[in-house]
Amino acid sequence: MKALIIAAGKGARLRRWDGDLPKPLHKVAGLPLIERAILSAKKAGITEFVIITGYRGEAIEKRLGRRAAKLGVSIQFVRNQDWDKANGHSVLKARPYLNNNFVLLMSDHIFDSKIVTDLVRQGTGDDAVTLAVDERVDEIFDLDDATKVKTRNGAISEIGKEIPEYDAIDTGIFLCSTAIFPALDQACVEGNGSLSEAIRLMAAKGKARTFAIGRNFWQDVDTPESLKEAEKVLFRSVRKETDGVVSRYFNRKVSGFLTRLLLKTPFTANQVTWSALVVGLLSGFLVAQGTPLYVALGGIVFQFASIYDGCDGEMAKLRFSSSKFGEWLDTICDNITYVAFFAGVFVGVFRQGHTNLAPLGLLMAFGVLMALGTMYFYLVRYTNSGSLVTVQKDLSRDMEGVDQNGLVYLLGKMKFLIKRDFFALFFMILCLANQLEWILILTALSSNVAWIVLVTMKREFVAEEPKAELQN
Repeated sequence: MKALIIAAGKGARLRRWDGDLPKPLHKVAGLPLIERAILSAKKAGITEFVIITGYRGEAIEKRLGRRAAKLGVSIQFVRNQDWDKANGHSVLKARPYLNNNFVLLMSDHIFDSKIVTDLVRQGTGDDAVTLAVDERVDEIFDLDDATKVKTRNGAISEIGKEIPEYDAIDTGIFLCSTAIFPALDQACVEGNGSLSEAIRLMAAKGKARTFAIGRNFWQDVDTPESLKEAEKVLFRSVRKETDGVVSRYFNRKVSGFLTRLLLKTPFTANQVTWSALVVGLLSGFLVAQGTPLYVALGGIVFQFASIYDGCDGEMAKLRFSSSKFGEWLDTICDNITYVAFFAGVFVGVFRQGHTNLAPLGLLMAFGVLMALGTMYFYLVRYTNSGSLVTVQKDLSRDMEGVDQNGLVYLLGKMKFLIKRDFFALFFMILCLANQLEWILILTALSSNVAWIVLVTMKREFVAEEPKAELQN
């Protein structure tokens, strides 16, 4: 399936704010709007694009012509000299290049790729069109400028910016059959040739359906205010469902600020991962000195490493640069940081004269290595992921599938204690109080409990062969 992207308009409201840059080339979270649309569709499985340009079309074509190979897509450009007319005229220019059903996108919208995936999976009739709509009317940014939709039994009964009654909003994402072209011809004859007019004509024949996008995100970008809102929407979208309380309410706010700065630089996500490792190693070196000042600094640096570590993942998702190598690099570097910090704690405790805690130090080393080794074994043998988040998700799912009583219930309530966002903050507080021995004691206990729980809850660890469903 191909995707048609309209990128012909002038975008006057954004131009007044940022010079004569074509609207599709305005950046949001580090990527031009049109590249973000292309990569979102590519993530949904589409690699062939027809792009209609118009105003400053040469600038858009030059940018994307150079970038197409790197983006991993093929692009066919079609120039619309009548770009100042309604958007339906731009869609009509693509008629010779689209012989089957196609996805129609706007170059100035951001959207969750899952919308396109689900829309294509649902399909549309050979003589119909399906519009992805947002039923969260009360949550729409700049509702006055949005195109409203009145639905009835999964079909469009009315569409337009000024209709008095509506229960959904047009997201600008369509799955079209070639029947859209005759409807656009008629709209050009009877009206100004807008896409909404053509959809209205098809709706009158019962040929315009709707697809509700649920909680997936999208945002139209027409003004400086909506551009800022789009960036907020994108940063909310990269939060992990496994984020702990500290991460949700503090760490992500700080890492988001840092990521915004990093996105303006040529640094890659993997380079940020390497730099986070350096920060983590520094925390271990500092606490190993054993003096109150260095221990306090080590705790602060360890907490900062926990926050900064979120930047590489945010950058990878926002730039569509996630990879299996990046997952494994992040996981390995994170765990080298843990080992370095806990080794530093062990040395620091000895330098403070607590030699009687040597057995606990050995127990801590055993527990940390067993916990990490157990999770790595599970990742390599039973998943296609390089992220330890996969183990967390699997474990949470397994715990939901058993009776929530006794030890299982207690572990479910206490699992936040072993999340990095919590223990990094807690250990920083202990470092500020110069209580390295308590970090040693707590880590020795929690790490050994963690690997025992993993082995107990995940029967796959002792299975002779990987389960087929886990391999997939």
